[in-house]
Amino acid sequence: MRTILASNGAFVLSDERGDMGGVYDGFYLLDTRFVRKVKLEVSPGPEFMGASSTFTTAVSHFSLGGRGVLVRVRTLNGTYGERLSFYNTSDGPLEVRVRYSYEAPIEDVFQVRGFMGLKGEEAMAPTDGRYVRESPAGRRSLTVETNMEREGNVLRAELRIPPRGKATLHVRFVPGIEDKVSGMLGEEREWIGNVAFTGSPAIDGIFERAVENINALTLFTRFGPVPLAGIPYFACPFGRDAIVTSLFLLPYYPEYAAGTLRLLGRLQGKRNNPENEEEPGKIPHEFRLGQLAQSGRVPFAPYYGTVDATPLYVALAGEYLRWTGDEDLIGELRPNLTAAVEWILRKLDEGYVTYVPGILGNKGWKDSRDGIVDENGNPPKPPVALVEVQGYAHWALRLAGELGLTELDEKELLTEAERLRKRFNRDFWLGSHYALALDGDGRPLKPVSSNMGHILLTGIAEHEGEIVERLFQPDMLSSYGIRTLSAGERAYDPFSYHRGSVWPHDNALIALGLARIGKANLARELMERVFAAAKLMPWKELPELYSGLDDLVPVPRANSPQAWSAASVFAFLTASLGMESGDELKVKPAEGMRVILRGVRFRGRRYSVVVDGGAEVRRL
Repeated sequence: MRTILASNGAFVLSDERGDMGGVYDGFYLLDTRFVRKVKLEVSPGPEFMGASSTFTTAVSHFSLGGRGVLVRVRTLNGTYGERLSFYNTSDGPLEVRVRYSYEAPIEDVFQVRGFMGLKGEEAMAPTDGRYVRESPAGRRSLTVETNMEREGNVLRAELRIPPRGKATLHVRFVPGIEDKVSGMLGEEREWIGNVAFTGSPAIDGIFERAVENINALTLFTRFGPVPLAGIPYFACPFGRDAIVTSLFLLPYYPEYAAGTLRLLGRLQGKRNNPENEEEPGKIPHEFRLGQLAQSGRVPFAPYYGTVDATPLYVALAGEYLRWTGDEDLIGELRPNLTAAVEWILRKLDEGYVTYVPGILGNKGWKDSRDGIVDENGNPPKPPVALVEVQGYAHWALRLAGELGLTELDEKELLTEAERLRKRFNRDFWLGSHYALALDGDGRPLKPVSSNMGHILLTGIAEHEGEIVERLFQPDMLSSYGIRTLSAGERAYDPFSYHRGSVWPHDNALIALGLARIGKANLARELMERVFAAAKLMPWKELPELYSGLDDLVPVPRANSPQAWSAASVFAFLTASLGMESGDELKVKPAEGMRVILRGVRFRGRRYSVVVDGGAEVRRL
């Protein structure tokens, strides 16, 4: 079984013994793999007895031929360290030979993935236990500290342990980053704690694991804490993912929204650049932290190939203001919010917010090459106008107008939002459901998809009841949540990335929309289905996605932990409680909800919420 350690932009992938034999295994920090191919060899040959782990510590136990015990403790805390403790359990001396090998490539994550044909770096030879990789972006280095003898990339020791005695070896990998990325890092702060308690060990375990995942995927920047997307492929800031994660966490941990808004504002597009798809006012899709991106060899520092991050950025700012009352931050970000809304308005001058394929074939949240298809399973003719993106644009314009988020005329923004709403319902409504998208000829893509569920949250839809009815039909609703694509569609594949699988965050956005239109009971039903999946997952951890079958079957490529999947459990809670920010904190729970919340954040104050038949809200 794979073991993951993760903390503040660093992570370690290995097997449960502690060795790193897999293709992606290694010690990573900020999109760089510093160490790979770790292998521990001990004579007498160890017999693996078992292992346990948290996100910062992993412990593996071995028997040494019945005469001793080896405890291998691995820790991640800015550096990656191993402590090998040998215990002689016999009446005579125990002789142990140790060989610890590793490679130090200091290679970019895009090389690890083989992106665009990139090849991995050769293992480096040490100079006094130190490895250095120079690039136009700066220097990244690795220092290896140990009490074992060094022979290049091999460490050795011979031990003679007295009866009932103990001997300890150690190795510590200390990474160094000397480039502009290091300037965005901030002081590590206290991790968040769980605030939700139901009295059910199984359900409480889901919340506890979610908090652990969020902590593991938090990058502490000088702008505040920012959630990284997921491990192993997406351990960097992603615009859409960070925004949605922060939105889910708003009532409980608003510091994530503040950090995300500040960081993405700093990365906001300033000019037109076809290479990385930058445009003035545009919020990036992702910001890679490795040397290849930072030196410009790959266009990901940042990359702007998304059309939903910009309206979602404005929507998050509006919701942040409603929940926190933090006018100071909105004032600080007003130029960013103005530029973002101007980007939306420029797109709407053409009718809708659209995209054409680029590095990514699709540029909404279903961004895989085959994620958006017509009723025959074919890709649409560009430019493509996604259903949910128009909803996000309406949401952004409405909040910007209602709350004065920008320097633009508020009445004109509200007027533009209403114009968008009217033409959207004319062009996207198909009589029983909303189209997945419009293609370049203005033709609606007819597949029934989860995308239309997102617009329940945005206020753009005239046919909200019909959306709900369609999403809860058997072809869309599996035992463990709403599918991304109807099981009746030609392109349906329950194991695909976006054409029939179930995504927890997708369901959580739908649940928030259900609560917004007064259907907290259905939001609770969705929560129960997704939580039923979590109960069956290792560590009660919600992965990026799982299959759309009525049997719970994992999808091998799914990232886990994944930030917006972890945060979705709090969005489900908010929705099932009918919890809203208005002039006061409002709670209208679904039937049968029982929970105690210790630490809801509203307008700068903390509240406890006790729900058991009724709802009791108290200021702490």
